[in-house]
Amino acid sequence: MTLAFDAIVVDLDGTLLDRAGHVSARNLRALDLVRHAGCEVLVATGRAPAECTDLLASFEHDGELIAASGALLCDNDGTTLQRRLVDRTIVEFVVEAVTESGHRALVLKDPGAVGYDYLAVGDAPFHAASTWWFQLLDVELKESISLDDDLHPLETVRVGAVGDATDLGPLAEHLEQSLGDVAFVHHWSAVTESHATGSCTHVLEVFRPGTSKWTMLRDHAETVGLDLDRILALGDGPNDIDLLRHAGLG
Repeated sequence: MTLAFDAIVVDLDGTLLDRAGHVSARNLRALDLVRHAGCEVLVATGRAPAECTDLLASFEHDGELIAASGALLCDNDGTTLQRRLVDRTIVEFVVEAVTESGHRALVLKDPGAVGYDYLAVGDAPFHAASTWWFQLLDVELKESISLDDDLHPLETVRVGAVGDATDLGPLAEHLEQSLGDVAFVHHWSAVTESHATGSCTHVLEVFRPGTSKWTMLRDHAETVGLDLDRILALGDGPNDIDLLRHAGLG
């Protein structure tokens, strides 16, 4: 039998995972069938690598991971293969805007280079959704009042914040207008467990221009010789749009 696709690229939250954050028995069987048929499975998610570890182990994932919405590509051992670093001046600008607006800035690092995941900057309390998220997952988090204390200033792959939509939404729009094409500003309302927060949770993320799941997949496919027309992509979020549009089938 000739397979129609050589690889399947699947999103996690809202796609492969159920609302409780688990992979259903039916999806586990489907993944086994796909791999048994000789089709490669890649995961593409907005999560940081450490936020995927237990999930990937639960379905014995042995392929590459596109993490942080395309800012990182890791192998199945967690080693960074490719990354999209954010310019230091952009990080400084975003952190200043976020902290001055009364939020904690979340600076995501390349864990393979620095040995931890996030640097949280500022003295504002964490949003309830962030507190729940960091308690739920095994994330290595460092805290600092000022970005001046960042020991790895050139290893940032994403910078942003989590807050209520009513105040973080306008900040995201301000950053989008201020930064223009020197950065990619991504913001949307996130889905969290109902007990995490009593209001609509908003996520703000700033990346190097051109960062997306699709561009990372495209570069990876060129490196390993995957035919992009023979890739099936599955996803449900704003950070999946380009992936779904450009893959062989989305």
